[in-house]
Amino acid sequence: MKLLVQLLIITTTTAANTPVVIIPGTAGNRLQGKLNKEAHSPHFYCEKTSDDWFDLWLSITQLLPGAIDCWCENISLIYDEAADTLRNWPGVETRVPCFGDVCGIEYLDTDITVSDSAYFADIIKAFEDSGYKRGVDLVSAPYDWRFAANSNNGNYINNTIALIEKMYSDNEDTPVMLLTHSMGGLWSAHILRSEVDEEWKAKYLKSYVPIAPAFGGSVNEFKVFATGQADDLPGISSSTLRDEQRTYESNYWLLPNAELWPEGEAVVTTAEGKTYNSHNLDQFFDDIGYGVGKKVTKRLEGIVSVEDVHMHDIHIFYGKDVDTDESYEYTKAGSWEEEGMKTKVGDGDGTVNIRSLEAGNGWGGVVEAVAMGGETHQGILKNKVLIEKLLELAKT
Repeated sequence: MKLLVQLLIITTTTAANTPVVIIPGTAGNRLQGKLNKEAHSPHFYCEKTSDDWFDLWLSITQLLPGAIDCWCENISLIYDEAADTLRNWPGVETRVPCFGDVCGIEYLDTDITVSDSAYFADIIKAFEDSGYKRGVDLVSAPYDWRFAANSNNGNYINNTIALIEKMYSDNEDTPVMLLTHSMGGLWSAHILRSEVDEEWKAKYLKSYVPIAPAFGGSVNEFKVFATGQADDLPGISSSTLRDEQRTYESNYWLLPNAELWPEGEAVVTTAEGKTYNSHNLDQFFDDIGYGVGKKVTKRLEGIVSVEDVHMHDIHIFYGKDVDTDESYEYTKAGSWEEEGMKTKVGDGDGTVNIRSLEAGNGWGGVVEAVAMGGETHQGILKNKVLIEKLLELAKT
């Protein structure tokens, strides 16, 4: 009788869930700050000290007119030419919360649980409803998304590799599903190409699932650098954010990949007849009056690639048939402002161009590449068909 009970226990024991590690996209996780600045800059009402950590991203109240000027300084990076490094503004300390949990990617503004603030919330809930436990077999690897992989800020690459290995060992040596979104596709692809070998991938990874991957960057980055992008923030002009957005190393990483955009294709055209794309970036940065951009771009030369990641099981999901910026024409001589700028659109998910989204489709390990018509870059994370597919992949 005792033996029978033991056999029943063995045969009815549920196998461990496939652990899921999520790498979010740019601006896809919370970023916290702490202040100890010498002056109230750029305005007298800007706080110069803080007693505790606060959410620098995302906090909608900090993006209101007036307050946004303080925020822009606090979140900007400074390029140190002598050391060839990027660092925070003096007196600003930053950290990334919730590494190894999902509390940093669920809601970007913890006071707002709807709209784009609810970033991975739907996917997290679906996995929890199916038996997953956050911090146990459902975790994320958030990062300071202002930096690119070459900076490896906070030793992020090694920490993420260690997290995957921990999820494997903590869950009965069960290989992991690596799930990414947007620029998380660039980070994961870099790790899979350059930081781990074939034996490691075969042991620790069950599958690799990039969603809306920006493998080849986005044309929109040219507008970010030349004009700035306010993303419909009320009362905020694009030029207000331009200086801050230019400081992010990650925005350089997201420029259109020269392997996908041929030399003769004009991405930007001016009234004077000049044209620019990723093949003449030095000239572009000189002409928009931001020579620092040339130096930061050179730092990224070793990590810009769309070559195969050599993974054994890849499932790619992305949106298409959504108007996506394809090129820009500045019709006012000497002006980089939005007024007078004409935008030509093409296929994509509203943020990333189709050729970038599909840059991994021909890789040898791709099992399926699913284009979801009419789905946007952010909206795809709430798509019920996609969520069901993710659950299916994790269970099989």
